[in-house]
Amino acid sequence: MKKYSTKIAFSFILFLATHFMFSQSGKYGALTFNKAVNISGKQRMLTQRMGKIYLYLLDNPDDLKAKRDLRITKIIFEKQIGILEKNTSSNLTKNRLKEVRDTWVKYKKIIESTPDKGNAVKIINTNSTILKYANNVVNAIILEAKGGNASSDEYVAEEESALKQIINKSGRQRMLSQRLALYYFANKPGLKNAKTSNTLQSVFTELDNALNDLLISSFNNDRIDEALGDVTSLWESVKTNKEKLTKQGYQDQEIYNLSNQLTKTFNKITNLYEKVRVE
Repeated sequence: MKKYSTKIAFSFILFLATHFMFSQSGKYGALTFNKAVNISGKQRMLTQRMGKIYLYLLDNPDDLKAKRDLRITKIIFEKQIGILEKNTSSNLTKNRLKEVRDTWVKYKKIIESTPDKGNAVKIINTNSTILKYANNVVNAIILEAKGGNASSDEYVAEEESALKQIINKSGRQRMLSQRLALYYFANKPGLKNAKTSNTLQSVFTELDNALNDLLISSFNNDRIDEALGDVTSLWESVKTNKEKLTKQGYQDQEIYNLSNQLTKTFNKITNLYEKVRVE
């Protein structure tokens, strides 16, 4: 009888453990995977925003708002690393986050220095490294989500995966909006070289192509279409005056604000994608 009771107790414990495990699947700790993809994608944007602000301050050292923007961006970046670290259960994601942390220590020292040409060159040479590691985190979380998908329906699982990819692509547009301005400033006299010029061109092309992909996404609804209409109108004003971008035709404050406006609108679109439900 005692052996039978032990068997029942063990079976009950196993049931609870299994139930707990499956109740947690489909989640990135306390977050949804869609939220985690969004947050990690935002980290990419913040790396570029910090670089952009630093280069902007090189010629605009008295802009108090830009200095405040830089402080806030640093705080958000560090807080979000902690959130992503706390909620992951994947060793791959943890390792990717560690790469970001280790690189951030070095990048942060440059960002916190008084803007000068020497450190501006360092920003230009190192911003792509921390961006690469931040992008690796996004990819690791998307991979983690595939392993945590609770749906037994193959169609739903594929749609969920496709949705995370569109959240990723939309979120990447935020980063490209900031990177566009970063390399606009990097192409000023005294900083410009063949690499900075080519990077500006490639950022422009990627942003334009990805916007077209978003416009035809099957996940679009009325609110997303409306927001895409807003950002397309804004982008067309840049696209039709491309020479203004490549030949330093914008005032510093103008390109600074334009990049923020593009980022804000793409952030709205990304948040709307995050809330799409696959049925």
